[in-house]
Amino acid sequence: MSQPAHDPLRLLLVEDDPVYERILRAHIRRLGDRVGEVVHVSRIEDGLQRHKAQPADLVLLDLTLPDSPPEATLGRVREFVEGGAAVLVLSALDDPESSSRARAAGALGFLDKGKVSVEQLSEALDRAVDPCPPAPAEAPLAASDAPPATAPPTTEPPATEPPVEQSLDHPQRLAAQLVHDARSWITNHSFRLAALKRTAGPEAEQLIEGLSDTTRALGELLDAGRALVIDETTPVALEPVDLRPWVARWAEQRAASPGGARIHASIPGTSLAVTGCLAGLEVVMGTVIENAEQASPDRPVNVDLQATSAAEGCVEVDLADHGGSWGVDDPQQLIGAFQKGDRGSTRAGLGLYRARRWMERMGGSLELIPRHDTPGAMTVRLRFKGA
Repeated sequence: MSQPAHDPLRLLLVEDDPVYERILRAHIRRLGDRVGEVVHVSRIEDGLQRHKAQPADLVLLDLTLPDSPPEATLGRVREFVEGGAAVLVLSALDDPESSSRARAAGALGFLDKGKVSVEQLSEALDRAVDPCPPAPAEAPLAASDAPPATAPPTTEPPATEPPVEQSLDHPQRLAAQLVHDARSWITNHSFRLAALKRTAGPEAEQLIEGLSDTTRALGELLDAGRALVIDETTPVALEPVDLRPWVARWAEQRAASPGGARIHASIPGTSLAVTGCLAGLEVVMGTVIENAEQASPDRPVNVDLQATSAAEGCVEVDLADHGGSWGVDDPQQLIGAFQKGDRGSTRAGLGLYRARRWMERMGGSLELIPRHDTPGAMTVRLRFKGA
């Protein structure tokens, strides 16, 4: 895998799924100093505006976005390319027709979200700074050392990746298909509600808002359900993670977003290593912060993080926010699937369950500890194995 010497590249993530955004960021961090600034937006119009104002070197573009269904997104790829960016289109499904159209529009490639790897992103960076002729529409993203398009023809079949998780009955593929089809319906329904709101008059406004809320909740529930399937079918790659630099980068990332939470960390010593999985850490920490943001009317939200060495070689990380009561008598009920308190929504109903399952899969645990300073408030305690 070639790594030419270039200034750090600017990346633009156009992705509306916060879970997948965190997974992408975990991959990107493995690229080290090859990547500089990473900007994230969740709508294609916002992405194009940011790109025009401050051009990106590489755009990771989700195919299905809140303001752009797949067909429309494919039609906008060239706008990013003409603005000087290399584009990698990401989708929950492997769609040969969309792949062909993306490459015809100038994209580097079209990747199944479930199989994006650090190696593929590194290759995309190589191609962003050292472009080569576009790969054939039916080929995967070409390796950085692949022969040029003018190379003599060969009788050998083109190299392709092993068909990992390609079976039609694989749980991740089935879940992706379900969400893709359901989200298409939800998107159409949302567009119709928006049009109805413009023409129906003030007497129907409350009803339309209620239907819109229901539509958003269904979308959240679908995404959370698919995320559970991905969690439970993705191998966990455990490795030592030094909490001090990881938390510092993570806190800086959260604070950089508009209205993002401020994490006030207290970590003893110069190094405190845990056994973890980077993607799992992103999901667990991100869930806790999103819960705090959901519960607090104030911006930015302040979250206190305190890490300590515990007995039996473990490390405990306590996170506490200022969002007030969780509205439950038994805190443990909130870490079960579909359990909710006053902080509400389907995200709270599945988010803490997902975080708990990730902690268990990393060999640790998640508990909710009642706080004495605020009635009904709780501290989220993460217990990791030390490294």
